[in-house]
Amino acid sequence: MNRLIFSTTILTVLSLAACSKDDDNVKDNSIKVEYDSHAVDLGLPSGLKWSDQNLGANTPQEYGEYYAWGSLEPLSSFDSESYYAEVDVKNIPANFSGNVDFDPVARNIGGEWRTPNYAEIRELQNNTTAEWTTQEGVKGLKLTGPNGNSIFIPAGGQKTGDITTKEGFQGTLWSSSQDSGYEGFGLAGIVNAAGFGGTGGYGYIGYNIRPVRK
Repeated sequence: MNRLIFSTTILTVLSLAACSKDDDNVKDNSIKVEYDSHAVDLGLPSGLKWSDQNLGANTPQEYGEYYAWGSLEPLSSFDSESYYAEVDVKNIPANFSGNVDFDPVARNIGGEWRTPNYAEIRELQNNTTAEWTTQEGVKGLKLTGPNGNSIFIPAGGQKTGDITTKEGFQGTLWSSSQDSGYEGFGLAGIVNAAGFGGTGGYGYIGYNIRPVRK
């Protein structure tokens, strides 16, 4: 009798554990499916889809979170000391796109979503028409693809230390690509009233990130 009760108890515990795991999987999948609604097909040659909003934003006009290059979460302070203390800078790959150890999009959204590499940012730059405009009171760059669809990149500025600068004048999006092989330096896309360009810089500076997926 005791053996039967013990066996029944074990089966119940295993069943509850399996249900809990299934619930977690359903929750994770629902997050990915929900975010897929933000994918915009701009008609780019690669077929890559861009999110209609920055990582951490709730609308296309919100700036979203600021990240250092290769950091999974915003730094406590966007400076070199905090960067090396909170991020495994020496081991950031030359291209971390899709790497859940360094890509905040892949870690926080999952599925096929990831941070774009620099070639993909250049593809966006070279295959869209740029218009500096204001949406919902927020200045930024509207990019219209060959198929007529568009996305809006707000001028969220950048964070250095605890200070946000260039807000309303410039927006910068980190790529997953390293700048010329230098440790802790990344490449990024930059938008302002002059259009859409590229830049490289210190990885500890806080820029926004725009998710992509196939």
